[in-house]
Amino acid sequence: MTKETKGFVIQGIGDAVNQRKKFKSTNRKFSIITYLFILFLIIFPLTAFVLAYTFPHLVFVDYLFNSTFYIFITILLLIYFLIARFNYYTLKIDAYVIDIKIFRAVIGIFNLIDYIDISHEMLIGFSFFNRPFSFNKTLMLKIKTDKGKTIKKNLNLSFLSKKEELRISRLLRKIIAKNKLGKEEVISNKY
Repeated sequence: MTKETKGFVIQGIGDAVNQRKKFKSTNRKFSIITYLFILFLIIFPLTAFVLAYTFPHLVFVDYLFNSTFYIFITILLLIYFLIARFNYYTLKIDAYVIDIKIFRAVIGIFNLIDYIDISHEMLIGFSFFNRPFSFNKTLMLKIKTDKGKTIKKNLNLSFLSKKEELRISRLLRKIIAKNKLGKEEVISNKY
């Protein structure tokens, strides 16, 4: 909130903080761990079968063929990780813009599947939802367009920690409060 009084610009503390710092959130660490886990799930059964057929007299070959349950579970886990919608996201919030990019993490690596770039004034509301049987949380943004329509945009954020969810919620609440305060000032200035 900035006010001009007799040639001086009086700036609130929140404005000074917003102008200097940018908020950035990503799930890069969890995406790397997911890639490594999927690589392990691919290499483990292949290596086991190659060793079993190349060296049939090794000690663990009998155990491997008698315990195909482990390889079956590994293949099921691999299929789940390939089918589940794991996303790599980057969320940036600066003094004026909210920028969210979501990429498909496993199948179709580096394909942009969702993108939103809005000004702070367009944000009306938000909420988080947990998805059952998934590592995703959905961020629903309520956005007001230039024409006055209200749009709900759902964004799946994979491996979002509770701490990051609270940080994002706190920032979005501040933006919404700032928008409401700005609208009240505009209305009071008209009268």
